[in-house]
Amino acid sequence: MAEHTLDGTKAEYWYIYVKVADKIIKVSCGDARQRVKWLGNVGIARWDEENHQGWKRLGIPTNISDINGKHLQPGAIIRDVLRNGDHVIIRTSLNPSETKFA
Repeated sequence: MAEHTLDGTKAEYWYIYVKVADKIIKVSCGDARQRVKWLGNVGIARWDEENHQGWKRLGIPTNISDINGKHLQPGAIIRDVLRNGDHVIIRTSLNPSETKFA
């Protein structure tokens, strides 16, 4: 997706839908040059909609896969392995039902 900026140039804005535990979070990725692991960290943080500290209940990303279950390498560049609008699934080191907020 391209949108015009104030100076008239075109800028890309990617969105990836990140499924973490029981939620799907729409993550804006700009031009999608971040690493796949970043999607896991952002998804986990935003899972906690109020404080953006989801890692307190979910821990860290242990697996990131596409909607078909294909494992994505954490160090891969988002735009190299996904398309704008794709969905990914994040598995975490903790189960939120077993943890409590501090």
